[in-house]
Amino acid sequence: MSLLRFAYRYWAVIFMAVCISAVIFLPLKEENGVLVEPTEADSVYAFITSVPLLVSVTVTISGLAWSLGYLGLTSLPDTEVMAMVWHLTNGTWWSCGCDSWSGLFKIMPRMRTLYLILDNKHGVNFADQTKVAPWNPAQSALESVYWAETTIHVPLALLSFYLYAKRDPRRYIVEAFLGGAQLVGCYGYYGPETLIYFHGFKTTWPENRIIWWLGIGCVPVVWCLIPILLSVRAFMKVEKGMRAGEMKEKAMEVESGKRVKEVEVEMKEKAM
Repeated sequence: MSLLRFAYRYWAVIFMAVCISAVIFLPLKEENGVLVEPTEADSVYAFITSVPLLVSVTVTISGLAWSLGYLGLTSLPDTEVMAMVWHLTNGTWWSCGCDSWSGLFKIMPRMRTLYLILDNKHGVNFADQTKVAPWNPAQSALESVYWAETTIHVPLALLSFYLYAKRDPRRYIVEAFLGGAQLVGCYGYYGPETLIYFHGFKTTWPENRIIWWLGIGCVPVVWCLIPILLSVRAFMKVEKGMRAGEMKEKAMEVESGKRVKEVEVEMKEKAM
């Protein structure tokens, strides 16, 4: 397998590894002094030994080993493998480990600090921005998207992965629905801050360019483009299946009509 094919098939896992590495090595301090240095509870050691990270990584590796190893799906077309791995990582890491556990519930060390840097509406006390507040009404828009991911996106992403692994034809229907949910979620998550920026107001996005590009710049493009492409592909697959079903039904009707005529001829011959 060429390096390009490997990257296409498993780019979602590679991106996941890059994200985890960034959380480990990037200095999590806002340049404008909004946030203080992470505490011991958000240290690198606390992150790499945390239960949420270990669960996300373990389930991802187990899913890959089960689908590609035990079920032997490595011979599938490249896009089928890519889509399957994409849904797996969404269900274990991107929407679960990142947005749900770190952005919503804030139970993943260090990653939760990164979310505060990505957008200080996650829990900054606006009276004293060096202190973390329990909750602020400004968080409501973000948390609405997080709850949608936790209750809709994560379960459907894992279901899509399972259906892909089992080669269930219903995977394309679930995938198309999931793609629409992802697209709307991106609009709801990144849209408000984008509108604030274009109307000339100060945003709460990070000043660190690396963190900005990883968390704000490239993510909306990927999470809009991939669902659109997979949804269009799913539509074409479903349409192709429906047309094949219709042709099969017509063939059965023709065959049934021929059989009826044969029976009528046999009955007439017997009557004579």
